[in-house]
Amino acid sequence: MTAIAHDRAAASFGESVAEAFANLAAQRQRSALALLGVLIGTASIVAMLTVGHMAQRETLRLFADMGVDIVQIQGAPIGEAPAALDRATIEAMPRLDPAVIASAPLALGRLPVGGGGKSADLGVAASTPALVDLTGLRVATGRFLTPMDEGGLVAVVGAGAADKLSDVGAPFTVGGKLRIRDYVFTAVGVLKPIGFTALDPMDFNDAVIIPLASARRAIDAPEPNTAMLKLRPEADAKAVGDRAIARLATPTAQLRAQSARDMIKTMNAQKAVHSRLLTAIGAISLLVGGIGVMNVMLMGVMERRREIGLRMAIGATARDVQLMFLVEAAALALVGGAAGLAFGLVAALVFAKTSGWAFSLPLYVLPLGPGMAALVGMAFGLYPAVKASRLDPIEALRAE
Repeated sequence: MTAIAHDRAAASFGESVAEAFANLAAQRQRSALALLGVLIGTASIVAMLTVGHMAQRETLRLFADMGVDIVQIQGAPIGEAPAALDRATIEAMPRLDPAVIASAPLALGRLPVGGGGKSADLGVAASTPALVDLTGLRVATGRFLTPMDEGGLVAVVGAGAADKLSDVGAPFTVGGKLRIRDYVFTAVGVLKPIGFTALDPMDFNDAVIIPLASARRAIDAPEPNTAMLKLRPEADAKAVGDRAIARLATPTAQLRAQSARDMIKTMNAQKAVHSRLLTAIGAISLLVGGIGVMNVMLMGVMERRREIGLRMAIGATARDVQLMFLVEAAALALVGGAAGLAFGLVAALVFAKTSGWAFSLPLYVLPLGPGMAALVGMAFGLYPAVKASRLDPIEALRAE
């Protein structure tokens, strides 16, 4: 008996769904306008959640080559003297602090660099061979700096800098000469393009890297003003930064520590705030769509009073009438939600392509978009359903 009752209930519900779509099709223009509101709201929510998800993945991707276990100590000058950090202390960090795996000092500047018959304003970074292990730099041709280059007039050129120094039919390559002030450096390597992150001391794509001992020939402030530290995975980045600042403290510089982990956390928090704000705007659009659903249902109640009265006269209960209108509201909102899901994903895909991001779909938005739309439809369809169920059958049958 239970199985038979279950089958009858399922058949009855299926008939209700089919009837709901038939009734909505009969009012296609009105239904289409209400569906459009639900579509826009759902598409906004889906697009914003998907874009926020992709933004977080893009943030992690930018730090993938360098790694997230990086702490950077930057020195800002106090007074007229340039900020100067002790090179020996920076290079000794892996021995002084067990949480540090590798370290590299940097002296940074920017000045005109000539090469290949052209000149460009480029960043100049003076550092040690350890820099390649801390920044994820990769050499396209040639090699990176080695200990044998200490004090030599050699340089590694970023991909963008090489393009700027290239002439038509004469690309700048390994062996090319660079004029930096009164000295001529020989390029021993050209880097592969690399993504720039907020933790990079400079854009290495648009830079020339020379040995730290050669900085006096090229940079006004040749002493290191930045230290990069690579930590063990379990290390406390803030504690390591505090210890490094204490060891590198100098009266000529104010030191500040930046952690890749902290930056990722901050960037993700900012993106989450933006995503929530835009999702809230989408939710408002969805609520407006819900009001449209309620309007369609209320108009349906007014136009179908005789039908409602007839159903109640032949035995339909108030619950049956409520279910009829709730199913119609849910069906209308669900169709709008499914269409909004498709439009939202397409919008996110277009945004990813135009931004140069890799498209990534958060699986939770697949049921979330249509599900929220259906819930909003049922919530706004509840009042018309209750109003329909409270009609007096006799008065309803008399309605013209």
